[in-house]
Amino acid sequence: MSADHLASSIVQTMDMDRNGMRVMELGRGRNLFKWMDYLSPDAAQLDALQQEYDLHPLAMEDVRLYDERAKVLDFGNYLFITVHSLTRQNGEILDHELEVFLGRDYLITIHNETLPAIDLGLKRFLGDAKRQDLGPDFFFYLILDEITNALFPLLDQIDDEIDAAEDETLDRATPQTLSQIFKLKHILIQMRRSVAPMRDVMNALASTRYGFVDSKTALYYRDLYDRLSRIYELIETARDLLGNTLDTYLSVQSNRLNEVTKTLTIIATIFLPISFIVGWGGMNFVRYMPLENQMAYWLVNASLVAIPVGMLLYFKRRGWF
Repeated sequence: MSADHLASSIVQTMDMDRNGMRVMELGRGRNLFKWMDYLSPDAAQLDALQQEYDLHPLAMEDVRLYDERAKVLDFGNYLFITVHSLTRQNGEILDHELEVFLGRDYLITIHNETLPAIDLGLKRFLGDAKRQDLGPDFFFYLILDEITNALFPLLDQIDDEIDAAEDETLDRATPQTLSQIFKLKHILIQMRRSVAPMRDVMNALASTRYGFVDSKTALYYRDLYDRLSRIYELIETARDLLGNTLDTYLSVQSNRLNEVTKTLTIIATIFLPISFIVGWGGMNFVRYMPLENQMAYWLVNASLVAIPVGMLLYFKRRGWF
């Protein structure tokens, strides 16, 4: 059996117990560590965890709130880290928060939703025997690596939608096009709000100033920092493209309104002399109007045709339509 297949089997058998918890001994030798994974833990589980590892009340308060930006805090014996995983469902961005306690011989992960990045990171960690010597900081890196990798196809999908919005804007823009543009802008703002602090967390972990990340593993965190910086730049580029698309949409709508106004103005201008002639000729003043003159009748009808045709030819010659 291959190492990858064996790792997949172990991951599949290490499902959450009925309390939403799983515990594994990972690594080997001096780098042996304990991994505890909690899915939607209750108050009793969090209290027991706090007592067992002497976790700071402020950190536990953040765990219970689940509404924190990505950050890293040093509590002396461990690091408390908050990171975010982004997914998309039904066109909306979903932000999944992951709380982590990183110690020298343990890693604790706490989350409210199932995160595929954790199982994928575990599979990679177990799939290579050499990684067993790298400790909890490297296992945490693998989880973060999966979270980061998931952002690229998400951005590719959004980029395709921006291209579609641009094409629709130029071809035949509708109010739905404007709604889609603002929806994409909101998605990118959400992504930037999560990615920017995540980048700062990777930079802090790569600096090794906390002492919980090995110097060799710090290089991997530096790579994460570089990739998140690239993702942040892609988000900013996409926002600029959406801004240009919005400007184009407004310009197209303004030009379309101008065309409609010009057409209506031409129609009104054509009917102005016609209305005057019909109104003047329709007055029943027998003394002044040649109402019984057949020649006058045909002359008025001819003018009702000739004047609009002449005006249209004049407008066409001037290039007004």
